[in-house]
Amino acid sequence: MCRTLASIVFAVALAGPAWGEEATGRTEADPRPPVCAAYQTHARYLAERYGESPTFTGAVDDTVLLQVFVNRTTGTWTTLLVRTDGTSCVTGAGENGRPEAGI
Repeated sequence: MCRTLASIVFAVALAGPAWGEEATGRTEADPRPPVCAAYQTHARYLAERYGESPTFTGAVDDTVLLQVFVNRTTGTWTTLLVRTDGTSCVTGAGENGRPEAGI
């Protein structure tokens, strides 16, 4: 399955909880973390499943960071919003990412 379709399925299937709420209705057999989970859960999943690692971190405000995970070989990417309490939420994902000249 291509990364874009997998990302859409991942986001839509799990999009029920609002920021900071727990996901419900998931089984232990499902290896995907919920859209919002502990930062370490997302970081480990993105590294193991897609070979992605953090390549950019920027402050949104005093309590939230935006972090971009990228696999520089395959071009897959994922964005997370990370709160100071350690909760992160997937906000986007895709493929065919590439470094921009001058950035």
